[in-house]
Amino acid sequence: MIRYFIPAFLVFLSAACSSTNNNKGSQAPLTTVNHFSPKKYAGQWHEIARLPNFFERGVVAARATYQVLPDGRLSVFNEGLKANGKRTSIRGIATPVGRTPDGEAKLKVRFNRFPASLFAGDYWVLDLNRAHTHAIVGSPNRKFLWLLSKDPTATPLDFSKGIERMKTNGFRLDQLITNPRRIK
Repeated sequence: MIRYFIPAFLVFLSAACSSTNNNKGSQAPLTTVNHFSPKKYAGQWHEIARLPNFFERGVVAARATYQVLPDGRLSVFNEGLKANGKRTSIRGIATPVGRTPDGEAKLKVRFNRFPASLFAGDYWVLDLNRAHTHAIVGSPNRKFLWLLSKDPTATPLDFSKGIERMKTNGFRLDQLITNPRRIK
């Protein structure tokens, strides 16, 4: 039993530490958009680019599908394609945090597979066009960032204003990984 507990505890501890806000120096706290609508946000989103992360290592194409649940939460279905053609996927639930004007743009996502089920990750909508077709999503600690689009032909150039804002907000965009491939 202890053999399983220690790795699970280490994963939980790592997640807890990474979800704390560790702004460096004079960086202001991140703000989320104030026009987020779960109903408009629902649908299929293609990953255009991301900051490197351990859970998408080796993924060359990714997309997420969101559906609004009757209780106001969002179901999440993430799927990816590895370079060898193998598909990977995971399901979860995104829960809005609070009901402040920007509260619904701050979500906590918990996935259904161990060890990801042990913790909820921050999912903050930091930039979103009015049509809800291009979004920049990240975490308050600036370790995670995704450029997402409902248009599979979008490129990072479609996000130029948002990318500049993310640079100003302290994200390390020199590490951005672009995903030119899409899942069909």
